[in-house]
Amino acid sequence: MMRHPRRALLLAALLLGTTSGVAQAQRTDRDREAMRARREARREALDRPDAQRPAPGATENADNRLRAEKRLRASLAQAVRRRLNLTDEQTSRLVDVNRRFSDERMATTRTEGRIRRELRSAIAGGDTSRSGATARLLDELLAVQRQRLDLQQQEQEALSAFLTPQQRARYIGMMEQLRRRISSLADSTRRGGGPE
Repeated sequence: MMRHPRRALLLAALLLGTTSGVAQAQRTDRDREAMRARREARREALDRPDAQRPAPGATENADNRLRAEKRLRASLAQAVRRRLNLTDEQTSRLVDVNRRFSDERMATTRTEGRIRRELRSAIAGGDTSRSGATARLLDELLAVQRQRLDLQQQEQEALSAFLTPQQRARYIGMMEQLRRRISSLADSTRRGGGPE
């Protein structure tokens, strides 16, 4: 049982959002990602009023999270390479494909999450005067889901250039299993319990 289920959920979500396999398995890619995350966190902190700025130890927690994320990425990269029996060339190309699609995938995931939160809020409020906003959010949700599917199709087309159909099927299965685990963890965390 994990002691910090929300931290684990965030870590798993970041892992899934930034990698669909062996993305950023190379050290330089992980370092660039860590630097980008730190820059983004600093920009966000500067945009907040003082009352909303993170506590002094928050930066250390973010660094710990990034180190744990690096370890998870490396572990996932090894598992994907081993289970799919990838050659060095295939591994390199898979890293390139994941790098190419990771930013869009993360942005789509964040947008979909924001829309779902806004929808829950609009529905929970029971305010019928907001039905126009709710309809707009539903349209946005459908559009972002289409965008996610288009992105997945583009990624699969890119993967088909160097992975066999069996390797792609196994890869899709591995990523789906990871998504289910993250979803299960998220559900148990929302219910107030720890991971099951």
